[in-house]
Amino acid sequence: AEAGIYLTLLRNGPLSASAIAAATDIPRTSVYPGLSSLADKGLIEESAGHRGRFSPLQPQTALPALIARQEEALAQRRGLAQELAQSLEAAATNPDAAGPDEFVQVLRDPRAGVDRFKRLELEAEERIDVFTKLPCGNLTDNAPQLKAMSRGVRVRSIYERDAVEDPAVKPFLHKWTTGGEEGRIYDGVLPHKMAIFDGKIALIPMIMPGDQTRILIIRNEALAESFSLAFENVWEQSETLASALLAQRTARRGVA
Repeated sequence: AEAGIYLTLLRNGPLSASAIAAATDIPRTSVYPGLSSLADKGLIEESAGHRGRFSPLQPQTALPALIARQEEALAQRRGLAQELAQSLEAAATNPDAAGPDEFVQVLRDPRAGVDRFKRLELEAEERIDVFTKLPCGNLTDNAPQLKAMSRGVRVRSIYERDAVEDPAVKPFLHKWTTGGEEGRIYDGVLPHKMAIFDGKIALIPMIMPGDQTRILIIRNEALAESFSLAFENVWEQSETLASALLAQRTARRGVA
C-alpha cells in the first residue's frame, strides 16, 4: 500500500487521501495509515498551502536519507544487543559446566534442528564433518556453510550414493564442491545423518517409531571425538566426489 501511494504521488503530484484511494484502488481506511507511515519515513509531506493534500519528496534525496536513518537505527540496536548480551551472559548457564545429564539436548521440532544446525555452522571455528543422507532438506540455503568456509573452516561431507544420484540433489553438487566443500561418496548405507562441529559438538537426527524425528545435540568432547573417529574411518573408505562425478560424465558420454 505504501509503495502504491508513493508511486501515485510521484506520477501525479500532490493529491488528497480520497484522490489517492481512487487512483490506487487502495481502501481509504488503508490510505491514511500509509500516508502517516510514509511521512514518518520522510518520503512524503503535507503540501504547504493545500491542507489535506500530500506531496512526494524526490527519490534522489528521500531514499538515501531513509537508508541513512535505518542504518543509524540498526547501529543503535547493535550496540544495545551487545550490551544486552554481556548482561545476559553472566546469568546464562555455562554449557561446559553442566551436569552429566545436561550434555544431551533433545529437539522435537525438525525446524528447530535446522536452525540449530545453521547456528552451529556459523559458530564453528575449525572444521565441520557431515554424514549426508536423504532427505537433504533445504538445499538452496547453504549461506551459513559458505560463511564458515570463508573464515577458513574446513567442511567435509560424506554422501550416500543414493543421495548423490537423487535428482533433487544433483544440481547442487557442483555449487557445493566449487564453494570449498570436500565431498566423498560412501558406497553403502550410512547409519544416520550426523554433523560434528570442531570435534566438540555433535548433532544427530534420529528417526523414532512412527516416523517421528528427534534431534540430539551432544556437547561432550569425548563422545564427539568417538563420532569423529567413525567419520574418519568412513571417509577413508569413500571415493572422492570429484572422481565419482567425472566417472559419471565419462559414462554418459560413452553411452551417447
